[in-house]
Amino acid sequence: MKRFVALVLAVAFVVSGCGQVVVKAPAGKKIFISSQPLTAAEQEKRVWYILWGLVPLGDNSTASLLANYPDGAEVVVVTEMGFLDYVFSVVLGQLSITTRTIKVQQVK
Repeated sequence: MKRFVALVLAVAFVVSGCGQVVVKAPAGKKIFISSQPLTAAEQEKRVWYILWGLVPLGDNSTASLLANYPDGAEVVVVTEMGFLDYVFSVVLGQLSITTRTIKVQQVK
């Protein structure tokens, strides 16, 4: 039983992690963030991190995704760990590499 608990804790440690996503619009644009649920993502991107989410390996902001929307647009922004993110975390977690997926949809 102790081995099982240790295995569960080890797997949980490998696939867990934090990852900061900076939700911001490009300079000069007015974009409104909605609290409505996401129904169908129009755009998405995967953000890679090392040290279990402490250091992003690239752009971890939403500015590049929100640049395509007009001024005054209302959008839903969701950060999640999808199936592929879990797979990457299990495989690469021992090397401290994790991922998150950012999804964006305009409210119409």
